[in-house]
Amino acid sequence: MDLLENEVELVKKLCERVKIGIKTEKGKTKIRVLDIGCGTGKLAIYLREETGCDVTGIDPGRESIEKARMNASSVEVEFEVQSAEEMRFANNSFDFVVSLKALHEMANPKEALRESRRVLKEGGKIFIIDWIGGVAQTRSHAHAKKYFSQEGLEEVLSETGFTGIRIERNKEGELTLVEGEK
Repeated sequence: MDLLENEVELVKKLCERVKIGIKTEKGKTKIRVLDIGCGTGKLAIYLREETGCDVTGIDPGRESIEKARMNASSVEVEFEVQSAEEMRFANNSFDFVVSLKALHEMANPKEALRESRRVLKEGGKIFIIDWIGGVAQTRSHAHAKKYFSQEGLEEVLSETGFTGIRIERNKEGELTLVEGEK
């Protein structure tokens, strides 16, 4: 699955951190990753190809999930129509939760983060790549006021119970990779 130019740097870092997490979890038979707001499945498919993890993508849009399933026709990834704010997964189901340019689109990002923490196993990690507050470089991103600032993202992750929060920007300074631990 092809990544956009501005996504490559941070998605590769995300994959490397998941791979490091896999090495830490030696002996586990199945590492499970949840992609919230997966859209057409780009990140979920890429993660499966790069890490070999069991990946599940969720998105509230039925059309997006149908496209994701078509895009993943040759890759084993599960896609479900579900809201990140009200997941049907059991507590402690996933080793990692990831998201690519979707958190700002969610109606209630704080609730999505609470739910993400709930479905993460103890010691599990969340990785979010999203636009940085105020950065609107094209008309299609006119909703930039919905983007989190670095400080805002750190605050909301902390409020929802994540610890060990790390934040870094891509070279262009328009996207951020946020990491937190349950």
